[in-house]
Amino acid sequence: MNSSSLSAARTPFIRLLVPLLAGILYQEFLCLPIWGNLIPALCGLVLWSSFIKRDSIEEQYHKRSIFGVGLFLIVFSIGAILHGTQNRISQQPSGFYPIAIAHVNDKAIEKKNSYYCPVTITALSDTNGSIVKHKEKIALYFEKGIQARRLEYGNIIGFEFRPKAIPSNTNPYAFDFASFMKHKGISRSQYLTGKQWKYIGEKPKSNLRKATSDLQKHLSDQLQSCNLSKNSTLLLRALLLGERQEFPQDLRSYFSATGLSHVLAVSGLHMGVVAPLIYFLFFPLSLFKSCRKLRPLFTLFVLWIYAYITGLSPSAVRACIMASFLLTAEFLDRRNSSLNALFAAAFFMLSYDTNLIFDVGFQMSFSAVTAILLFYTKLNIGGNSPYFVVRWLSSCVAVSIAAQIGALPIAVYYFHTIPLLFLIGNIFVLPLLPVVFGLSFLLLLLSALHIPYDWLGNTVDFLLQYIQQISLHIYKLPWSHIESVWLETRYLWLYFICGILSYITVKNRSKKTLWLTLGFCIGFLIFDLCTYKSPQPEIIVYDSKKSTVVQLSDKARCYILLSDTLTSGQRVVGEEYRMKNGKTQYEIFQHGSPGTKDNTGFIDYPFAQFYGKRLVLLGKQEWDKLSIGKKLTIDYVIIGKMFNGRIEDILKLFSVRQFIIGPDVHPRRATKLQNDCFENSIPCHDIRTQGAWIHTLDP
Repeated sequence: MNSSSLSAARTPFIRLLVPLLAGILYQEFLCLPIWGNLIPALCGLVLWSSFIKRDSIEEQYHKRSIFGVGLFLIVFSIGAILHGTQNRISQQPSGFYPIAIAHVNDKAIEKKNSYYCPVTITALSDTNGSIVKHKEKIALYFEKGIQARRLEYGNIIGFEFRPKAIPSNTNPYAFDFASFMKHKGISRSQYLTGKQWKYIGEKPKSNLRKATSDLQKHLSDQLQSCNLSKNSTLLLRALLLGERQEFPQDLRSYFSATGLSHVLAVSGLHMGVVAPLIYFLFFPLSLFKSCRKLRPLFTLFVLWIYAYITGLSPSAVRACIMASFLLTAEFLDRRNSSLNALFAAAFFMLSYDTNLIFDVGFQMSFSAVTAILLFYTKLNIGGNSPYFVVRWLSSCVAVSIAAQIGALPIAVYYFHTIPLLFLIGNIFVLPLLPVVFGLSFLLLLLSALHIPYDWLGNTVDFLLQYIQQISLHIYKLPWSHIESVWLETRYLWLYFICGILSYITVKNRSKKTLWLTLGFCIGFLIFDLCTYKSPQPEIIVYDSKKSTVVQLSDKARCYILLSDTLTSGQRVVGEEYRMKNGKTQYEIFQHGSPGTKDNTGFIDYPFAQFYGKRLVLLGKQEWDKLSIGKKLTIDYVIIGKMFNGRIEDILKLFSVRQFIIGPDVHPRRATKLQNDCFENSIPCHDIRTQGAWIHTLDP
């Protein structure tokens, strides 16, 4: 029998998880109709029918591969159907329904200029009061006010129904918020002023969810009143309750750069700390033979309640499902595989919500835990030492390295930062977490009983400040992290495929798998080299509502032209694209900037010439008062929001080949400018409606 940890014999759920994943991804990229996804299932049933014929046991054993292929096709079809069904777009009923009634799905989250709440519409109403049922999740942004801030799970509201589709980000390689929200089941959003909505009442869909939500709010308020320092309170709320919305962005970046970002999210790490504490509290049950088996069940029950209180994050749910398998096995006196429990958790979670596969927390959690289960034993070289300190240090190092093996590529792919000193941070911080959790729960208990707790509060505050200072000092160390790292999707796949093949090769000492791994890597690199294209000179006008941003770049240099003055701390759109092409250093030109000239052309704001192409960025200059003796030929005229003139004024000065209307221009004015271009038979590109404009030049 195959002894590999990844064999189907030891991890039978892998036979279900792999085809389910394949079906979800198949449907995500091809978007086939539901009936089209039934074909693989029908093929699988045909194979099964040939397998279950009345053959001898020996013949059925030889046909076992037919059963496996049939199972793969059926589960593949189930995954595709589930994903297609869960992402089906809600069709609004015909007719005019200006009023919507909605159920608030979560408490209001404060944004820069509004409060955000995801809601589920339950009904629509017309002007005569006629109501029709309609189910759709949308994102609502409320004008800041006391009533909006108090919105929480279970509230029922009515509002003027005028949602808009969430626009896709057309900037190259930029974060696509529309796709992110789509995988949360939300495709439309709406902003509401205080007069456009009204609180109706309260009717929670789940009494358990309502109770845990109220308990979370109560515990959060209780932590707020424990006289801890501000940042310590915010850190403790993130550690215990998963509330990270108010946690300072600078501290969050420190934790991320030092490899401690997992501390801020309620994850398997937290469950791994909380579960032993709960198990220890039920120690008296082990003293009685008749109650001994109740100890794992009570631990599991409390663990799920804690997961509910902290918001049921994917990593917390994964940990609870794994704990359910392991603790149930203890209750039944059965053996169980941690890796099989992990695959089972992934299978059940994806069966419930297929969009979880696109959640960063889900991906990082399962990758990290898989790596820990596979590599921890090999990396824990001091695990058999007679000295406790050596065993503890070896265990911390092994867990940290194994987790980084699994999660680091995904973290780099999404966050573009490599923490180099993650071992130092984990060694100093992870051992403190059980102490912080235990003392914090005791602090909450003493606070609820109105027992003096000043000494305990000072201790917890000291430990939390110590964790913050550790992250800050590591962040300031030279070479603590590398920023602006870009990882292509294909290299992410290469990493994990080669990692799995390498593990199987070493585990089974198989020469065939070794040659397969080497052949795959060589073939991938040859294909990558053959398809490589060197960066070409480009002119890009980005899609940014704040300002019209024009980028001129080639292999050696990158220039940015802005239609508006850049404020302090404001990011320039296009950071991801410049990061990918190694253009993290660039020169900005705005009103009043001195010009520059090189062998590719010149920039004299608002004019520029780049690789033979002339362009001008129209801003607040008074173009109607200018006059020149001879018209200049301009290839591209980019119009920013500061331009108040007319197309006719520009055509008196320049012979224009194409107009580009910036995304910050008001929609009504953009329409007027488009009509003027049409009347003058000049091509026009509106960034707001047609997306970012990218033009590749001949070097």
